[in-house]
Amino acid sequence: MTQGRRAAQRERMRARLLAAALELFGKYGYDATTIDQIAAKADVARQTVLNHYPHKRDFMRAWGQDRRDQLLRLPEVDGTEPAAEQLRRYFAALAAMNEQERELTGMLRASLRHDEVLVQEKPVPQAVLTAIRRGQARGEFDPGAEPELVAEVLAAIYSDTLSRWLIPAERPFDLAKLLAVKLDLVLRGLVAR
Repeated sequence: MTQGRRAAQRERMRARLLAAALELFGKYGYDATTIDQIAAKADVARQTVLNHYPHKRDFMRAWGQDRRDQLLRLPEVDGTEPAAEQLRRYFAALAAMNEQERELTGMLRASLRHDEVLVQEKPVPQAVLTAIRRGQARGEFDPGAEPELVAEVLAAIYSDTLSRWLIPAERPFDLAKLLAVKLDLVLRGLVAR
């Protein structure tokens, strides 16, 4: 078997295991789901699960990384799309992902320890950092603003807004709309003058 086929097969197995784990987490909760249940759901041996995900928490990390990777796969509208519009699309895509998996998102975020929440939000999605740098290179954003710091502020806005949206007792609000409003506040301060 060639190296490329082996890598593709490994990725398919990781995706299969992740899908099984997420389905079980959604059904039984993160804490109640066992590695043995994940193995049974994916119809593989326990050791196969552990070969790909040595710790149950690795499933949550993979889930978060998959979301960040989805942003990288969003197509550019065209080569001239302003960086601010690109960031708006990213925030809208993040809102849609969370709206689609609200229960799972809430359950997994509640299962994270404080230090893991920070790790899940960092590194800032590469797509966001790239859009900020592109905006600076095109003269759309203040070239003196530190791209990593701007991206960190955007990640903090996203994380805080998502956390409040997930609180059941919280007055319901439109996640996409509030993220867009907050993003626009930051972008107004970032516009090149």
